Amino acid sequence: MNILTFFKGFPKRAYTVMEVRTGFATGLPVLSGSFFGAYLTGEIHWLYMILFFIAGFCFNIVANTANEMRAYLAKEENETTFTYHKGSEGLVRGDAKFFDAVFVLLLMIALGGICGLLLVFLTKDLLLLAWGLIGLLAAITYSLGPKPYLLYPVGEVVSGFFVGGLACYLAGRTQMGSGNWQLLLYSVVPMILTVFLMSTNNVGDYEKDRGIRVTLPHVIGFRNAILIVIPEFLILFTCWVILWVTQTIPWWQFLIGCLIFYRQGWQRWYKDYVKIPSVYPEMGREYGPRPLLLIYHFNTWMAFLFFIQIMGRKYL
Repeated sequence: MNILTFFKGFPKRAYTVMEVRTGFATGLPVLSGSFFGAYLTGEIHWLYMILFFIAGFCFNIVANTANEMRAYLAKEENETTFTYHKGSEGLVRGDAKFFDAVFVLLLMIALGGICGLLLVFLTKDLLLLAWGLIGLLAAITYSLGPKPYLLYPVGEVVSGFFVGGLACYLAGRTQMGSGNWQLLLYSVVPMILTVFLMSTNNVGDYEKDRGIRVTLPHVIGFRNAILIVIPEFLILFTCWVILWVTQTIPWWQFLIGCLIFYRQGWQRWYKDYVKIPSVYPEMGREYGPRPLLLIYHFNTWMAFLFFIQIMGRKYL
């Protein structure tokens, strides 16, 4: 293979197997968790935040790329499974080749690993190193290996724990030097939002996954997989209320969070989602991105609001 020919179109081909949109499902909880930790201490460690953001984003891309590689090798993708989302063309739907995916996987492991190790060196936090190694292993074995755990009905819980909850908690802990119960409660919110994203994808792939892997909707049933969102949200909202009642966050930030839950969670997603009686071919394409928008809005706005309050305390 001509190396110059390979790299000429590599960035465009790589983009189609990375699922960059869902990569931010980790990056943004890291961002809001970092700013929450900084908000509790009043000091922002920018370098720690940047390194953690890059590492978290890269490890999520590792999981996405590994998943694309497995789907290609197992011949799980065809014209009936296409979502036609730009940037999600993949190995079957786009111009990328298997070697492109392998190169992306190794590149993201290297970049995320370097940033993670540098962060451990700066913080002297061996717990961070241990969880980082476990997280990387989880990202790879999600789809690859003799017994990838996406074949079993634990993917939603494991992804929620690592991608949303743990990433958020460790990012805040890095800012603070140690964790506390407020940070733990706050991390539950991104964790459950990530569960929403994974469960919606699994519900949309209900028929596609049948006979290939067993997901939670196959175990508890299609409708129950939609209805389980309600108790999950009640846990999320309870944590959010406790943070307000204990004056960890101000009332106006609590209300902004509630507005995001209502607008992005209820109006733009669950209001119609809860009425679906059975799976249909376009379901994944229509509903898959909606919990992702909820993740985007909550974490971005919370990070921004924490930053404003930190700057306000410092300069006003």
